[in-house]
Amino acid sequence: MSSGHSRREEIQALRAIAVLLVVLFHLWPDLVPGGFVGVDVFFAISGFLITGMLVREVQRTGTVPLAAFWARRARRLLPAPLLVIVACALATAAFVPLTAWDRFFAELRASTAYVENWHLAATSVDYFAANDAPSPVRHFWSLSAEEQFYLVWPLLMLGGVLLARWRGGVRLRAVGLVLAVATLLSLVCSVVLTASDPSIAYYATPTRAWEFGAGGLLALLSARAVARPVVGGVLSWLGLGAILAAALAFTERLAFPGLVAVLPVGGALAVMAAGMPACRWAPTALLRLAPMQFLGDVSYSVYLWHWPLLIFAPYALGHAVGDGTAVAIFAVTIVAAWLTKVLVEDPVRGASALIRRPPRLTLVAAAAATACVVGVTVAGSDRVQAQAARDAQVTRQTLAHRPHCFGAPARDPRHPCHNARLRSIVVPTPVEAEKMPNAPCRITERDRRLRVCTFGLAHARTTVAIVGDSHASHWRPALDAVAKARRWRGLSITRTGCAFSLATPDVVPRARTHCNQWKRQVLDWFSNHPEVGTVVVAAHAGAGVVAPADRDQFAVKRQGYAAAWRALPSSVHRIVVIRDTPRMRGTTLDCVQEAMDDGADAAGAECAVPRRLALQPDPQVAAAQASPGAKHVSVVDLTRLLCDARTCPAVVGGALAFKDEDHLTPVFAATLAPYLRRGIDRALR
Repeated sequence: MSSGHSRREEIQALRAIAVLLVVLFHLWPDLVPGGFVGVDVFFAISGFLITGMLVREVQRTGTVPLAAFWARRARRLLPAPLLVIVACALATAAFVPLTAWDRFFAELRASTAYVENWHLAATSVDYFAANDAPSPVRHFWSLSAEEQFYLVWPLLMLGGVLLARWRGGVRLRAVGLVLAVATLLSLVCSVVLTASDPSIAYYATPTRAWEFGAGGLLALLSARAVARPVVGGVLSWLGLGAILAAALAFTERLAFPGLVAVLPVGGALAVMAAGMPACRWAPTALLRLAPMQFLGDVSYSVYLWHWPLLIFAPYALGHAVGDGTAVAIFAVTIVAAWLTKVLVEDPVRGASALIRRPPRLTLVAAAAATACVVGVTVAGSDRVQAQAARDAQVTRQTLAHRPHCFGAPARDPRHPCHNARLRSIVVPTPVEAEKMPNAPCRITERDRRLRVCTFGLAHARTTVAIVGDSHASHWRPALDAVAKARRWRGLSITRTGCAFSLATPDVVPRARTHCNQWKRQVLDWFSNHPEVGTVVVAAHAGAGVVAPADRDQFAVKRQGYAAAWRALPSSVHRIVVIRDTPRMRGTTLDCVQEAMDDGADAAGAECAVPRRLALQPDPQVAAAQASPGAKHVSVVDLTRLLCDARTCPAVVGGALAFKDEDHLTPVFAATLAPYLRRGIDRALR
């Protein structure tokens, strides 16, 4: 996304094509389902230009002037992103509900420090996840990878120069060898990690470095253009065709980057190698078009601005982005990009006060500006922390007063209960709920993937275990109260994203391997603990499994649960299935927060989700209903406490029911305890 010293028209056109693919993919994903490959084209361009620049320095000075290089990169790359980040911080404060502030400001901070790609990789964020409510700077992951490349690549080149001096060999040959080895290792890493964990592979710098490296190796070969115009014309068309084919044929379901990224990267290399062929039928005239060159000139700022405008539009306008809004976003992006280039990028890059001074002045100024922007993001996060602390105090006071009809009792069909005061209460608040831990559980056993923790009574004659994924964990506050009332010892054996089923989960290979290991350990654990006679199971009803093309997903999931229960030892003679909870919308908590901020009454009803959308068929329930055998399998269904005939509200009896889309808050879960106990008692009888 950077620019070199000399203007290369084919590279400007490549930039225009790359940024256009990315913007179209974000605004109209069905139009170019693989438009994300524009980033790979940018990476190849950056590697080509930067390596060429450094090679010329090596030839001129015999070394790699690191400080001067990094100062030039800072003047070119930092001003516009810092401006965009500050604008995003202000827009977050103006338009975004407090529930999203913590996540938004965390990513703003990571983007300012150019580690956004590692932040997303660490949190296993799926770039393509539609329900993930992305931050306005998620696209900064590519800038982060690029900045990290600019830090490491010159050091590798310097290492090649020093190696050549030590061996007394040809300098550029040694540099080429070092860069070629690094590029090859990165490609291997990309192929391996993409196959095992594509979510991390998409963002990680080692899996992307080969794309920069491929451009760098082309520059090292001094391949400005092929000798014969006819060959150049063919190569240029093939390169453009490869990029377009990737943009149209690739989809978000493709494991990416991996080896398939060779197609768009190779296309970019072909266009750069061909140059601007002097051949009538070559694409030279197309690449030289004024709109193409203009878009290439402002491509960096177009990339920076388009995504925040797309993310903030629904918050500012109060409705989803349609085609009309998308066209407006595209137009505003072009104008904002041009203004940023003219008023920010070019003046700073050409500032004589910085260019004529030692590089350290630029680096100090860049560090100071970055620190100021980080301070803005920290202030935003501090606001959320302070609000969460105030909310926690209100929650403690409310729970201490034990308000009548609070939580689930407000929907008890046996004993109708109504408290008008609870209509204006939301406890915990959405901001507090996101940070609220689950019910206490003391870890008593660890063995590889398996973790067992204890709740209820520490010592009791009866031991009950709850097993499953995170949808089992969120029942623990209720089950803890049941265990204490019944004088049971409770054991929690759960793993996020891994249901207790012998069906294969549809997750990335590494997570699938870990999940299968966990399930085997769970079965072994029960064989070694015959004192556990009752097992409570719960799981995310919508979690996918690997199913043959001719098999129904629901049937495979149902059979997987039944098979897991049959695999339990005979000492487990009772299984209690808790029907899965409803699923809220991704914007539900934002809706609740906005309703609270506006002073609206009955935020739960205002932000309710239609029952037909919130409740999914539960394969565990289906398995229980068709599960003959030695084990007694019963179902506890508390849906009536979460939904009425038409809707599933986000707030029930003044208690916030959900902490995210589909996990109960500990506060509301605890109010379900009497009803869960009633259901379990029926099951045990």
